[in-house]
Amino acid sequence: MSNNSNNLLYYKKKSYILGFLFSIILTLIPFYFSIEKIFSSKTNHIIIIFCAITQILIHFIYFLDLNFSIEKRWNIVSLLFIMIIIFIILFGSIWIMNNLNNNMMMH
Repeated sequence: MSNNSNNLLYYKKKSYILGFLFSIILTLIPFYFSIEKIFSSKTNHIIIIFCAITQILIHFIYFLDLNFSIEKRWNIVSLLFIMIIIFIILFGSIWIMNNLNNNMMMH
């Protein structure tokens, strides 16, 4: 193997191990706060949601190797498009179900 491929392999391993450690930490924090009930329920929910969003970003950066370089820009554009479609489907469904619930309750 050449020196360049050794450096790339080292970088990949380091990236995966770092991402794995961040994922473990961001999984244990919500478990700890939900079991120990240190804060109020609302604060615990905020901490859990923050850890979940942070963990999603960690997975994108460390495991999917998404960054803002020119070569990977289309991957980010594709990801944003998929997220917009999921957002429309999810919240559109919730909106439709809420309107159906309100209209059915009137009768």
